[in-house]
Amino acid sequence: MKKFFIRIFLLLLLSFYFETQGAGLFVSLKSSEVNMRVGPGKEYPVSWVFMRANLPMQLMAEFDQWRKVRFIDGTVGWVHKNMISRKSSAIVTNEYAIMYRHASKTHPIAKIEKGVILRIIKRDGDFVKVDINNQKGWVEKGCLWGLNED
Repeated sequence: MKKFFIRIFLLLLLSFYFETQGAGLFVSLKSSEVNMRVGPGKEYPVSWVFMRANLPMQLMAEFDQWRKVRFIDGTVGWVHKNMISRKSSAIVTNEYAIMYRHASKTHPIAKIEKGVILRIIKRDGDFVKVDINNQKGWVEKGCLWGLNED
């Protein structure tokens, strides 16, 4: 029991001490099956298994080979660095987002439902060029979660 409390204390200490300079940046999951653990190591239990590649995650801290991340719903845990990519992706947060042909509200080409994951190509002001299943277009950035600051 004493070892358990020591481990919890060390985990909390590590969480505060190893905050990364990249904290707040968004990354994405590389694989379609990624274990999220309660601590930075394989000895810690798995709290979630994410079953979708390219899910955006907010980077919170780093410790050795592990990255503490947060999902859109507030779920926080540790993922091995090999399961994380710097490729940009985002999730539609509004009921739907309109995809436009240009970085303006002209020429709508698609309606994208809430929860859909988009690959980020580039940004232009309030718009983001995205790709979904090889369909490219522009979406207002206010409809998305997972974007790094300019």
